[in-house]
Amino acid sequence: MKAPYWIAGYERKGELRGRKSKIAYECEEIKFYLFSEDDFDENALKKLLDFAKHGTLEILEEEELIPHIAARLNSSVNLKNLLKNIEKYISVVIGAEAVSILFFKDDHLEFFVTEGGASGKIESIPVPMKSIAGTIFLNKKTMIFNDLHKEKRHFKGVDKAAKFVTKNIVGSPIYAGDEEIGVIEVLNKEGGFTESDAKTLELFAKLIGRKIYSSLKLEEMKKLIKEIVTAITTAIDKRDCYTHTHSKNVAKISVMIGEKLGLSEKELEELEISAILHDVGKIGISDSILLKPGKLTKEEYEIIKSHTTIGAEILSKLKHVTKSMILGALEHHERCDGTGYPHGKKDGEISLFGRIIAVADVYDALTAKRVYKEGWNKEKVYEILTEDAESGKFDKKIVKVLGELIKEGAV
Repeated sequence: MKAPYWIAGYERKGELRGRKSKIAYECEEIKFYLFSEDDFDENALKKLLDFAKHGTLEILEEEELIPHIAARLNSSVNLKNLLKNIEKYISVVIGAEAVSILFFKDDHLEFFVTEGGASGKIESIPVPMKSIAGTIFLNKKTMIFNDLHKEKRHFKGVDKAAKFVTKNIVGSPIYAGDEEIGVIEVLNKEGGFTESDAKTLELFAKLIGRKIYSSLKLEEMKKLIKEIVTAITTAIDKRDCYTHTHSKNVAKISVMIGEKLGLSEKELEELEISAILHDVGKIGISDSILLKPGKLTKEEYEIIKSHTTIGAEILSKLKHVTKSMILGALEHHERCDGTGYPHGKKDGEISLFGRIIAVADVYDALTAKRVYKEGWNKEKVYEILTEDAESGKFDKKIVKVLGELIKEGAV
């Protein structure tokens, strides 16, 4: 019986079949090792249990496994997540410590994302073409470097910045059609890399190259659109005496909350745009009201409140803007107890985007330094939000997630 591609290996009576991974699932006396929790199917695993107990569950070999993994990754939308997943799979398949993907830019290579010990520490370092990665790129072929002590081309600046010791490398060029766009490197395998490892990596690089390229171009286009949108909302923030990063901050906090809640890549992208544009309706409020230094009259306050409906109307005219994105802008001043505006909706009537952006908006408004006030202490603001959540104003789960982000130092 062949195991599905998402099972890296399993242990039976102390004997390992296949490969180990960081993700383990124990079922009776069998310990299964998984590539990713995203594809994990508990019911399917239980059906395979008897085969594993008898040692007849066959783990896919590299040449069988790589096409399945490549097909799975081709469904990914977000470039960063795509590359992270590529690296997670490959490090397990080849049995290495870390993986890096570098893109060619001008006269050097740049790390995009990494997985393993160097992750998050080297992405900003330009890698010269005389390095190992540059050698692989210029030679246009997969290469093995098993003894870096004798290798002058090893760029030690990366190891120093990452506080990481690279012992050996296998790398392969990445192509999109006929265009060479970068290099994938696999680092540190006990006992060194083999020709079989090189063939596995080369096959994978060929299968996933075009997807990486198309995702990269899509990401560049989305980045441009976000920059344009952010420039517009920054101008609106400045009109309202906010810090010029308010909408950007609200978007960042909203996305981090969404990630903790398990939203999909598509939902996170929609949430980010909705949060960036949550105050776009203020473009329709006159300066005489928006910037009034004194207390607003009842009529003026009603006009201020209309920025939510104006924003929703603006977004509804845009092609490809989803209902959830519109509701995020419309409902970010609604409160779960019905005391918010514009419609006085209650908990079950307010969209998830509306509830998330509401919390992020208040948190940034209170913690940010403004022209007329200092920013409040983060813990104090969280305490206020918690009290408001207990009294029914905000979603308790969302406020709790915000608290986790504060403790982690993420916001």
